[in-house]
Amino acid sequence: MKKRILSLLLAVVMAAVMLSGCGKDAAGTSSTAQPSAGDASSAAGAMPTVVNTSEYVLYQNIFYNDTKADYAGKSAVKEGTFATLFDAYNNVTRYYVWGYNDQTKCCDWQWELKVDDESDLPKNGSLITVSGTYEENESALDKFWIIHPTITVKKAFAGREFDIDMQSMDNTLERVQTSNIVRKAEAFEGKTVCGYGRILNATTLQDPYYDNSWTIGITGDFDVPAFGTLVLVSGTVYNGGITNCKILSNTQY
Repeated sequence: MKKRILSLLLAVVMAAVMLSGCGKDAAGTSSTAQPSAGDASSAAGAMPTVVNTSEYVLYQNIFYNDTKADYAGKSAVKEGTFATLFDAYNNVTRYYVWGYNDQTKCCDWQWELKVDDESDLPKNGSLITVSGTYEENESALDKFWIIHPTITVKKAFAGREFDIDMQSMDNTLERVQTSNIVRKAEAFEGKTVCGYGRILNATTLQDPYYDNSWTIGITGDFDVPAFGTLVLVSGTVYNGGITNCKILSNTQY
């Protein structure tokens, strides 16, 4: 398993059952948007994403080789997709910029942003650039984030009308959000949700790439796709699962 489970959730989730610089920074990373960035004033028809292998290597180095102290206090410049995640364990909304290692989309990188002003943020799924400063902090979900971020929208996304938008998250963020929904169900009861994964069986959705990672129950009036099919889903959270579920099969997320 290449991915890092966010450190704060590791003790909780594993007892019952991971989150670098685009543009050009000290690590010399660069990014390519998929599709290319456009006018920030227009909503994108498809969610833009970033593929950046150098960024993924930096992310791995900082979190797996524990080099946070080498970067703390230094400037950070990122380009990626904007997403929000509700951390029910701490009752806070967390903000991220993320991207992929390569086109397989199974390996990703993500940075938490310590947002100063929550009143004027992009829609989830928008392509953004961020400049700020790295900081080690116990309040960050993975103990490391970017403070005082200046966020610029490169390509706006129309957004999705769901309370919990996991379709705008990479695989790591979706895993963390799903774990929250399953294990802190009362905080999400009745909220609308969308996301993606593979059909495990007639009533269960699982991680889109990894076996034995996460699962969530799904119920509704739908034709069950072939087991293993990558699907998009939407519905309402009920008792730690997704009810009134609608499924779109064979759809590129």
